[in-house]
Amino acid sequence: MSLTIASVEAVALAAPFARLYGGADRVPDWLLTPASSHRVLPRLGQYTTLVRIRTTDGLEGIGEAYGLPEPRVTATIVGSLLAPMLLGRDAGASEALWELMFGAQAAAGRTGGFYLEAISGVDLALWDLRGKAAGLPVHRLLGGPVRTTVPVYASPIPFLPSTVESAEHALSFVDAGFRAVKLKLGRSFDTDVAHAAAVAAALGGKAALKVDLNCAYDVKTAIRLGLALEELGVRWLEEPLTTDDVAGLAEVRAAVRIPVVTGESEFSRYRYRDFLLQRAVDVVMPNLARAGGITEARRIAALCSAFHVDVSPHGVGSAVGVAAALQFAAATPNVPVYEYNRLPNPLRDDLAAFELRDGELVVPDGPGLGITLDEEEIVRYEVFRA
Repeated sequence: MSLTIASVEAVALAAPFARLYGGADRVPDWLLTPASSHRVLPRLGQYTTLVRIRTTDGLEGIGEAYGLPEPRVTATIVGSLLAPMLLGRDAGASEALWELMFGAQAAAGRTGGFYLEAISGVDLALWDLRGKAAGLPVHRLLGGPVRTTVPVYASPIPFLPSTVESAEHALSFVDAGFRAVKLKLGRSFDTDVAHAAAVAAALGGKAALKVDLNCAYDVKTAIRLGLALEELGVRWLEEPLTTDDVAGLAEVRAAVRIPVVTGESEFSRYRYRDFLLQRAVDVVMPNLARAGGITEARRIAALCSAFHVDVSPHGVGSAVGVAAALQFAAATPNVPVYEYNRLPNPLRDDLAAFELRDGELVVPDGPGLGITLDEEEIVRYEVFRA
């Protein structure tokens, strides 16, 4: 079978919340601003860019490039910059193609951002294609499985108006079978402690409590809050500082006993190296649709293992991103848990189905990424093609 690349296509998908709720005035405030990072740019919907790569023999692989806040951007990069490099090349040579794409813009300083998100979508499609060509799930190509189900936590408990609502939201996740939940913080010290205390009391040990600050604070405030959260039994302190303050994060980690987590907004192994060298993190959270796809996630995980640091993929995106994260987790020993985002998202829930069993997602065992997408749903949400 030939794996010569015949076409590369990017499809931007958008599911605005106004459309899902039947009007902009019906969208709840907590959905527009579920976290501190959305105060400047409200979250208006769910977005992603699908990447389709076809061979001369008609085999197709599908990947995902991160689509927030505008999927047309990554779609244009795939269609205009990456596709011309790939046509006629061997789709099985994913390592070589990754280096080709990355190197094409590295000298210009484009080693992250939208460009690496576009590369990520291509890389995931290439792995899907390789798995389909071999008739094997991707985790088998990666040397797995080390697990066939992946522990997950429900995310997020967003910025809800009252502590009672936060507690009720947490319990709804427990009722749905989750054994860990994540609460969004970052409103103020007092407000954060009140909501965390209410959720912790409601959980009563039935599920682990994680918190995400979404870069809300400075070092001093983050440490003060972290010490208060220790007393509530919180087990995960995510993104307390802006992502570029590596030294500050090391200060926070040295001052608190809660594991410190970051990385959902980082790109490539080079950036994660900085956090590791400064002993600034306990867990990193690469998003496979942003940080370089499966090819780069493997390198990040290997680097982290040398520092005894865990990897927990960031879980925002479409069904393709979920499938890719599960395949990666199934073959990677230092992936103890995956973030299963539960905000309303038809691009995740309507494109494919996943099985949650006893607080763990079952790894798809079909060829490639292991899922079959609903093509009618793709057409329903398509807004641009490149």
